[in-house]
Amino acid sequence: MDFKAYWLLTKFIAPLALTIVAVDLSDQVLNRGLSSAKNATEMLAIFGIAYTLTQFASGPFQEFKNVSLVLVHNKKEARIGLITLFLLSAIVITLALLIAYTDFGYFITHTLFRLDEDVGQATRKAVLMLSFIPLFHGMSWYVAGYLLQLKHTTLVGSASVMDVAVQIGTVFGLLKMDIANTRPVLVPVIAVYTGILTRFSILFIGFLIHRTVRRTNETQTNESSLSILRVLMFWWPLAIVQAVQKISRPMINLFVARDLGGSDEAVQAIAVLTLVYPTGRIPYGWLNELKSLQPAFLKNNQGTLVHRRHIRNFDICCLSIVLMISFSLFWIPGIVTSFYTNSLDLSMEVALMCVVPLKIFSVFPLFTGWRSHNTSWLLMMKKTAALFPSAVIRMVFLIIVLIVFPKMGLHGAPLGVAALLAGFVVETISVQIASFITEYRMKRNQPAMVTCEPTENAESSNDGELKTSPLLNGDTVYREDDVQIEEGEGDELIEMDSNL
Repeated sequence: MDFKAYWLLTKFIAPLALTIVAVDLSDQVLNRGLSSAKNATEMLAIFGIAYTLTQFASGPFQEFKNVSLVLVHNKKEARIGLITLFLLSAIVITLALLIAYTDFGYFITHTLFRLDEDVGQATRKAVLMLSFIPLFHGMSWYVAGYLLQLKHTTLVGSASVMDVAVQIGTVFGLLKMDIANTRPVLVPVIAVYTGILTRFSILFIGFLIHRTVRRTNETQTNESSLSILRVLMFWWPLAIVQAVQKISRPMINLFVARDLGGSDEAVQAIAVLTLVYPTGRIPYGWLNELKSLQPAFLKNNQGTLVHRRHIRNFDICCLSIVLMISFSLFWIPGIVTSFYTNSLDLSMEVALMCVVPLKIFSVFPLFTGWRSHNTSWLLMMKKTAALFPSAVIRMVFLIIVLIVFPKMGLHGAPLGVAALLAGFVVETISVQIASFITEYRMKRNQPAMVTCEPTENAESSNDGELKTSPLLNGDTVYREDDVQIEEGEGDELIEMDSNL
């Protein structure tokens, strides 16, 4: 029985892991589109700043995957979530226009990053060209969340693989054209759009097919208490956490560039960070998808073979494997330099500058897996507000480290990655504390619960039998003749004591 549970988890997470690895590899493909340019370092810095700002804007939209996974169950709710997505996308596009055509953009590129006139102007144009990426990114993840409800992770993973394949084809196709020499920054921009549109098209077609199948098998109802306000209340803590995670990179780039005074060393350091960010994430980035396990398998008392202890053991196994891979790739001499010089056609000097930052990246999986496990439980319980303090603490600590470490002699790309690691550590600890506090409050408010570790036979059953619900960190068992359970306003299980 345990083997079947772990097989279900593996079958669910494998395509999602492939999705994240593919996305991280695609970032390196985009870098390859610029590494052969005459002024490769300058082009990498321009696109690096513009793309990290775009990723910062796209980060909150990624959480619409959890909106459709947890909140959306019928056509009306899907429409409400989509309207919310469009409204937020309009705000992002407006900000991109302000960066491109107003003094606000000049302030970002010249005052904050201390870039020269040509580099700053090219960066603002790149931000404008990428302004619609957050919209398509959000729409893709929104549809993906619905498909995750139906356990169609293979379709989600396949769409991302096709995204990367199209990007690779676009980059190498454009490198043979004059545009690679005249306007090299357009190569990765066009590749990003072709890839994301391909991914959205595949996911949307899959959505149409499986929606039709589901309608024929189930009676759909449009009755719903979901509203735009409720979507925002669920989404905003996740969005802020994601935004802080995404803004960490441009903020680190900013502090690193200012620390080096906007010199050629600053441009070189930003170029190195642009290279090591996606490379360092390749082994561990997919651990973030562990957040989807508990909402997918344990919510709504589904009577599945998978219980919380299976997910806990599965998470630990994934974390251990990724740690071994990371240390093998980044600590064995020659692997990193060979990858950059042979695959991306970079100079040995630049490749050697990437070695130390990637060694620091090798410990990131520990905190990513730990954080994902606790976040998954909070998502299942719809306690997303508990995640908000971790974002604030991470941001404060990140700024402190970026100010203090240069005074201790740490500069350039190693400073940026070390600061990022410090932010990961405090955020992970904060999420763990939030989980403990949330569980304690729920136990205190529901004293009639009996918490125990479920057995393989403790599944949902008919009247008069034991019923299980993964409410707390252990699975909770209720007897129908002792406790009456009803669905409350906040979608939490509320007990009405009848005879105790």
